[in-house]
Amino acid sequence: MEFLIYQVVFFLLFNGFEANGVADSLIRDSCKNASKYEEPYYYNFCIKSFKENPESQKVRNIDDLIVVGVKNAMKNMTNVRGIVEKILKERKYKTRLSEKLLRECLKLYSEGNDSLIKGIQYFKVRNYKRAHGNINDARYAPRTCEMKFNGDNNQTSPITKENDILFDLVGIPISLNFEAHIMPPDV
Repeated sequence: MEFLIYQVVFFLLFNGFEANGVADSLIRDSCKNASKYEEPYYYNFCIKSFKENPESQKVRNIDDLIVVGVKNAMKNMTNVRGIVEKILKERKYKTRLSEKLLRECLKLYSEGNDSLIKGIQYFKVRNYKRAHGNINDARYAPRTCEMKFNGDNNQTSPITKENDILFDLVGIPISLNFEAHIMPPDV
């Protein structure tokens, strides 16, 4: 009886390590593919973004990983939105124009989050092109927010770093989906 208990414990531990190995390998390989056309830091950024989410250790295939990537982007979009709301609430903006631009950014983040939600819905029904389009639309939120500040109005964005990270986080599932489902195999 005692031997049987040891076998069960060993089996459970071994499967746990093997599962983590599958997820880790999938993350590394997928991030390598996703970072082919990106900046040199992107590979490590991609891996780190998945490692910080415990859900990523449960992934078994690229589709699971893409969904986790979209959820990471949604969480970050919500966090950046919260930062902007706090800046507005505490009146930590420099001018009335900055306040107006931050309010416009809030609207962009809401639209971006809606696009990510639609992207996951399309992805789950295997409509990869529509999912790709919706997730890609979400990537415009941080860029458009930054462009509003950096245009002719000479305002300084208080959230440039956060928008840059958000832009890259949204880019991860876009790149993974493109590599796995959109790009023709002979390209």
